[in-house]
Amino acid sequence: MGVIDVFERTLPVAALACAGAVGLAAVLIPAPLAATAAHRLDPQQRTVLDDTLVGAGTRPRLGIPDFIVPGSEPALVAAAKTAADVLWADLDFEREFYMVDRARTAAIPVTNDPMALNFTRWQELGVQFVVLGRLVPTSSGFDIELRLIQVGGDAPGSMSFGQRYSPCTTENPRACAHFIADDMHKQIRRLDGVAQTRLAFVSDRSGARMAGRPTANAGGAKEIYISDYDGANVRQVTVNRSLALNPAWSPDGTALAYTLYPLVGAPAPSIFINSLDGRPVQRVIPPKGDVHAAVPAWSPDGTKVAFGSTLSGNWDIWVCNRDGSDLRNLTPGTERSIEQAPTWSPDGSKIAFISTRSGSQLLYTMNSSDGLNLNRVPTNSTQIDRPTWSPLNFIAYTAGNGPGHVIGIYDFTTGTASFVTDAAGDNQSPSVAPNGRHIVFETTRWGREELAVIDRRGENLRRLTNTGNNKNPSWSRTRGR
Repeated sequence: MGVIDVFERTLPVAALACAGAVGLAAVLIPAPLAATAAHRLDPQQRTVLDDTLVGAGTRPRLGIPDFIVPGSEPALVAAAKTAADVLWADLDFEREFYMVDRARTAAIPVTNDPMALNFTRWQELGVQFVVLGRLVPTSSGFDIELRLIQVGGDAPGSMSFGQRYSPCTTENPRACAHFIADDMHKQIRRLDGVAQTRLAFVSDRSGARMAGRPTANAGGAKEIYISDYDGANVRQVTVNRSLALNPAWSPDGTALAYTLYPLVGAPAPSIFINSLDGRPVQRVIPPKGDVHAAVPAWSPDGTKVAFGSTLSGNWDIWVCNRDGSDLRNLTPGTERSIEQAPTWSPDGSKIAFISTRSGSQLLYTMNSSDGLNLNRVPTNSTQIDRPTWSPLNFIAYTAGNGPGHVIGIYDFTTGTASFVTDAAGDNQSPSVAPNGRHIVFETTRWGREELAVIDRRGENLRRLTNTGNNKNPSWSRTRGR
């Protein structure tokens, strides 16, 4: 049997928790890189496995049995179950592997010895590779030893991938699973996965009423929340008992910009930045001029914020530095139209935004430096809203075609527009995953306002929330810290 080295992989800080404000809860401390095996796969066999695992148009069929746990400590047993379940779901999400349902493989005995696997039973289920995981207890939690074992072909029992992941904690085994999934996608399928990224969104799930108003007309408060990319592990960010809307992740994933409506008697709504580390929030612009429903947008380098505001007396697109300095109006002289919802191009040279200058609410682009070089984007739709420029150079947006809204995309590479959702419910506020393969959006197709995610090509719709009303999602560019 040929094997490759099993390397120790170290996890970054990967967990946040909320208790009013966001703070660190489970900190994953990097450990030194170290090899823990001595045998290597010869180059010819490595090529065969590469062709099987990475070949064009192929989807290797994987099975994930329960991870092996030494002893019976309840916390470790529970962590092992969570890690295996989450890893399965993370790998299934990107559709780079064909994942055989864990319920179908549950009756196959688990073993840590690759040569003791029941190859026949795995093959009967169509499995090509078994993901063997074993927990190794440590003083601070546990490590996960993971191996990808071939169960068919010419070399059953061969290991085509092996790593030891350290450190993991029983408080947040999901973080370990997310890290492993991204590592497997990168090393085996040459894909940047999104398992460690996060979502920010607005929700009324707390049930709190807005403060400073008589009970008779105190509406429901809306606060900012963050979660893992799959909607799990939800944590509350703001506790204002007011309206906090339109969160936007900074490019490095360390801060959120959002619009905050004040309590009764306070100044006008404004845009704030929350650094997510317990420091006081920062007001970006002075409380003059309306930013009602403003959608803040970060420049790709994280130094500037664009937004719509009536600072000039009518709705224009403004840009300022992160600290609010160097405030500039990019759309002056448009008194008879409304300009809103900016989004930056991946290279930072352009800003796309919506404008009513032609009568309907359409999509335009302009220079981010001076507002010149104005161009209309031919989306073939009317009543465009909430554009989001993807790193893969397409814009996802809300389109008002028909009785409700749908999610559309305009691809600058092909010059074509298409819809990625059907007209079930009202579908709005798209945000694109950092690898460009998925779009999260708000929808009423299940009754209330919920978050859902769909592939860029309009496939694999998945519901992410089921508590309260949820809207205004923003997908982080980077992994969780």
